[in-house]
Amino acid sequence: MRQRSLALFVLLLLFWMVISAEWDLQHIVAGILVALVSIWFWHDLGSRQPHVLPARKMLRLGYSLVLLVGWVIQANIAVAKTLLFSRPPAKPMLLMMQPNLNSNWGRVLFATCITITPGTVTIDVDPETGRFIVHALTQETGIDLLYWRLIDEIVQLETKMER
Repeated sequence: MRQRSLALFVLLLLFWMVISAEWDLQHIVAGILVALVSIWFWHDLGSRQPHVLPARKMLRLGYSLVLLVGWVIQANIAVAKTLLFSRPPAKPMLLMMQPNLNSNWGRVLFATCITITPGTVTIDVDPETGRFIVHALTQETGIDLLYWRLIDEIVQLETKMER
């Protein structure tokens, strides 16, 4: 625990020095005080910190993030085409879907992925049923969302994280 606190202190102090951009005594002392108070205030979180994921699970998560970046780029292009070239410009729709996600973090991850993908916004997630209400810029985008491969990726992540 002491090694973790010392490492956190050093990281917080370095972060403070980078964002303060001043290297005089006043800024260094203030950084030390802020780092010490932060560590003291959050010291009880040490026992609740999650464990580090094994390399295989980290690679799976990285693979999913690379896929997400590709989908965000594709969605940017699709939104630009819709706004610039289609007549009438768009036919938005509200969509209710209930993907087979079991964990709360899986639902939060999926809702966030929907929202950061251009052309779609998560309006609501029911934590009891796992039902999502999503706004899509076009009907095609909404229908594609129902069969989005990311749902399967998150389900696989959920099963790998539970092991």
